[in-house]
Amino acid sequence: MAAISLIALLICIVLSFIKKINAGILAIPLAFLVGVYLVGMKSKEVIAGFPTSLVFTLLGIMFLFGIAANNGTLDKVAQFISDLAGSRVKLIPFLLYFFSVAVSCCVGGIIGGSLVCPIAMSVGKREKIPDYIIACAVIFGVQGGAMTKIAANGIIALGLMEQIGMPGRMLPLWLHMMLSALVCFTVTYFVGGGAKLQTVGLPGAVREKIVFTDKQKITLAALVVLIVCTAVFKTDVPLTGFTIGAILILLGCGTANEAISKISWSTIMLLAGVSMLVNVIKVAGGIDAASAWLASIMTSRTASSIMILTAGAMSAVSSATGVVMPTLIPTAPEIAMQMGGTVAVEAIVSSVVIGANIVPISPLSTMGGIAMACSNEDTDKDKLFRDLLITAVLAVIGCGLLALTGFYNLFW
Repeated sequence: MAAISLIALLICIVLSFIKKINAGILAIPLAFLVGVYLVGMKSKEVIAGFPTSLVFTLLGIMFLFGIAANNGTLDKVAQFISDLAGSRVKLIPFLLYFFSVAVSCCVGGIIGGSLVCPIAMSVGKREKIPDYIIACAVIFGVQGGAMTKIAANGIIALGLMEQIGMPGRMLPLWLHMMLSALVCFTVTYFVGGGAKLQTVGLPGAVREKIVFTDKQKITLAALVVLIVCTAVFKTDVPLTGFTIGAILILLGCGTANEAISKISWSTIMLLAGVSMLVNVIKVAGGIDAASAWLASIMTSRTASSIMILTAGAMSAVSSATGVVMPTLIPTAPEIAMQMGGTVAVEAIVSSVVIGANIVPISPLSTMGGIAMACSNEDTDKDKLFRDLLITAVLAVIGCGLLALTGFYNLFW
């Protein structure tokens, strides 16, 4: 059953690629057929795989930023960021990357991505930068900066490290995550055609002065309130987004219909369907089987690489902070002991963190889902889905190869 469930996911991805069909449309019937008639699940259990939290998060973010997009606020912010690079369009993705790092150092990966991605996509649209490059800049940026003592990802990692008796040193972990993410982004930048980006308009031309209207100033202030509420007061992101969005509508900064029109239902269908199929795979034991196989081929030299691959495989279909790190970090001391002390506990922990947090570029994750939801109207959603999924796989493999050099033993 584990093997069949994994094959079902492969069939879904291959058919959606060949037939150019939304993968979610194929994933739901596959989840139903495999789950109910092969795995023995009840229909309610299959439906329980619907990612309610993810969908609600996407709805809240898309609703609020739909208002900001319709009244021109995002365009003005995008223009400001674009102007920082002047006529050097090729530099804009790197500006967005380091901007994402800075935001994430304060609020963490998911919140940082939720805040930056809509703005970054507007920048990309204005400067004709592909959504794929923008998505990689934002997601690798927020994941790369998230391992600090005040960011959600770092707080969780720090607590788990203290549980296994490790000193609360976050700098080595932050450096490992930051440098790994930067390498991944740099590669995707060139692969995605970043070096071929062309300047929009005439080089050296004087750009119009940025002037915000009263409604745009109120909207901009509302986005700052969102950052403060979610980062400082730890309020729920989608609930805060809906609340602020409703206030903006009452203040005349937008309309409900305009905000709802910005919700990408095709993206929600895609993510919901695939998530339901992935849930069936988990119940069938497909994820456990894949992880067990990886562990069975572990040696002292490849331990870090295998842990990256294992964490990455698990994180692709579950929460990095809520499932993968709490599950695998506590195993680090035992694994190090089994390896006869030839593998440092710190290296194992870094490997788990890297594997778990480099994968969210996948469209099956919350971060990748946010990027899909914020992508521009003329973007081929199915192609972007496939590109991000392939990038997630290659990023994990690349970090696994980097681990063979002993990189994750450094800085400790």
